[in-house]
Amino acid sequence: MRKLVKFTSGLFLNQKCPLWLQRKGLNFLGGYTWLPKAVTVNKTHMAGRPVWWFDPNNQRTSQAVLYFHGGGYGVGSPRSHRDLCAFLALYSGLSVVSLDYRLAPEHPYPAALDDAVAAYQALLAQGFKAEHLALAGDSAGGGLALSLTVRLRDRQLPMPGCLFLISPWLIKSQETNSHRTQLDIDPVINEAWSQQMADHYLPDEAIKQTACLSTHDFSGLPPMLVHVGTDEVLLDDSLLLKQKVAQTGGHVQLITYPELWHVFHFSPSLFQPARTALQQAGQFIDQHLANHQP
Repeated sequence: MRKLVKFTSGLFLNQKCPLWLQRKGLNFLGGYTWLPKAVTVNKTHMAGRPVWWFDPNNQRTSQAVLYFHGGGYGVGSPRSHRDLCAFLALYSGLSVVSLDYRLAPEHPYPAALDDAVAAYQALLAQGFKAEHLALAGDSAGGGLALSLTVRLRDRQLPMPGCLFLISPWLIKSQETNSHRTQLDIDPVINEAWSQQMADHYLPDEAIKQTACLSTHDFSGLPPMLVHVGTDEVLLDDSLLLKQKVAQTGGHVQLITYPELWHVFHFSPSLFQPARTALQQAGQFIDQHLANHQP
């Protein structure tokens, strides 16, 4: 599986590959695996953006997970992450709504964050209670879920019941040890590509300072579960997040997966460790929303 991931990532998550082809390639990789029979996919729009609903047992549940896909804010979509979202819906027993937020460089910061806020508010307008919602995402999408929660707190808006973050991207520069030393063993991320994505989303230094989550205050946030592999470039981002949340007295559960790579959850239909990890996430979400039953 590692060899397959390294080969496909090298083809498409590559600075020399045109951006339009990167997007098509990632959609191709995630768009044609088999999905659990118990989960149905419904495509619609919400807050002016396309969304894919993954409904267990063909039913829209009264609690839900708002999911933000990864891809450096420049690639990725609900199609690319359909496998992951379908299994998360299966294991949590909740509807998962995957947002097709605007991508950079056409739409740099804060376009994705604005779309995330609008989608969250749309769910509230539909009748979902904030405490009945979980926010989730991988890589850039994990950072987006965290950014959304911080913005909600700062604006004194209702916050979700919990967060599930897969290797969230907090630090947008190569300033940590894992950013420098893990490049040779992480089969997904390469330095040139990640810097290209960061520059597209955060086109100037002032914006980088504003958007860099590593400088933010994480007090008063909902309980969160963080997954990260030990063989990945963004390992230190998750370790820093746990440290900063724990220092504020917040609840954060960090699970590290030995010898696994960046967002190994991507293909649960093909990879047993991905299914196991998503089962853990489903249990976490279920437990932390159980206290808020409708």
